[in-house]
Amino acid sequence: MMIAVRSIDYDYGQVAAASVFLELQSLLKRLEPLKDVAKEEEWWPDTHDLIIYPSLLGLSAPHDCYGSPLRFYIYELKDWTPAGNAERGVLHCQHGQWGLEALIPWWLRRGSCVTNNPEEADYFLVPWHTWCDRMIFRMNQSREPIGDISAVYLDLMRRKEELLPHWSRQLGRDHLFIFSDQGMNFFPEWRDHIAHSVFITTEALTPGCGPSCFSPWKDVVVPGHPDYYRFRRMREVNLPSEQRDLLFNFHGRHPGFGPSYYKDNVVRGKIIDIFTGVHGVSVGGFVEGYFEIMGASHFCLVPMGTSSWTNHLYESFFAGCIPVILSDNFGVPFHGDINWEDFSIKWPMHDVSMDLYYFLLSMPRDKLYRMKASVDAHACWFDYHQTLEEPGQNCSPYLGLLRSLERRRPAMDRLPGHNSFWNQKNVPGSCLCVVRAGCGREGLTLQVMI
Repeated sequence: MMIAVRSIDYDYGQVAAASVFLELQSLLKRLEPLKDVAKEEEWWPDTHDLIIYPSLLGLSAPHDCYGSPLRFYIYELKDWTPAGNAERGVLHCQHGQWGLEALIPWWLRRGSCVTNNPEEADYFLVPWHTWCDRMIFRMNQSREPIGDISAVYLDLMRRKEELLPHWSRQLGRDHLFIFSDQGMNFFPEWRDHIAHSVFITTEALTPGCGPSCFSPWKDVVVPGHPDYYRFRRMREVNLPSEQRDLLFNFHGRHPGFGPSYYKDNVVRGKIIDIFTGVHGVSVGGFVEGYFEIMGASHFCLVPMGTSSWTNHLYESFFAGCIPVILSDNFGVPFHGDINWEDFSIKWPMHDVSMDLYYFLLSMPRDKLYRMKASVDAHACWFDYHQTLEEPGQNCSPYLGLLRSLERRRPAMDRLPGHNSFWNQKNVPGSCLCVVRAGCGREGLTLQVMI
């Protein structure tokens, strides 16, 4: 029944979903005396993952946006996407690595940094649970002639005076768009319409799009979103360093396992070819006990996937294994706020060999333990549900996003808007004196009162 709350949230709205959730919580309390018997007969529900429901259903207290001075205006797009409401079903749409498209707008709406006054706004957020709607409505990604996702964005831009009435203030330079995974590829016309807007994205290099899809001076890299269930299970098997008996692991899609578009993934192929059967190493495709393998490994290999980024990086933090990034163009998030050198290794993709094995094997024990402790300490920066953030601690992907946008904000003040003019008026009451050339000191002076 608890799973149905997600569908109710999407189909009937948050108020209805919250009402059902509270009623089910009340029912569980009334059944509490039967809990032991129910567990023995295996019908008592697993409620571990319900910890995130109250905040996603609007039942938790608002927050202060970490005291950020920024103000965000979030558009109410009720008549635009296939779902009608661009932010429909936060509880449902937060699942998967693309869930940040739902979580970021929702978190901002719950904070003191949101404003309904466009004159106060530093940024204007254009929300759309793109990938969620794509799955539900089976939107195609083709580019010829125009894909379903492109068609929605193009409709937005055609109607921007109606749907985005504050666009002209800075020609969209103060507008935020969230692209969770290769999003620009599914809206190839972005260069004609939103090239100067700020992109919140999981990758600094999108395949098929190239470096021009990311501008470090304006765009922001954020972590992918691991599902709370996976996050929780990995935390449960996060062993202390002294109890780990594997040097490193990698399990996932590779040229010999998975869809055809992985057949040319050289770095994953090398991992399988070189390290299969090597002592203290676990590599291969998907396996039972994957979380336990991660929790028992000192290091987690993080090779590039279909693009430069992969959620393997962020999952490694919850399992407590030191990430070894094998993706040369992986742009990690929040580099200005956290020191990645303290808790990760970035190794050249071309050098996946036994040299990597012996390098990791030879790491001094004190450094190994220190890096592992730093991995655990920084895991909260990648926890979108803020369950690792201790009271009084400032540490979450939302804080990293806010700080990144704060650093970019002053640059916008130096950019002229589309309707900016200067020197087109003189001060009332001043005099304009014109001296005719060649008249000498006593030449004719024309004085005009303005």
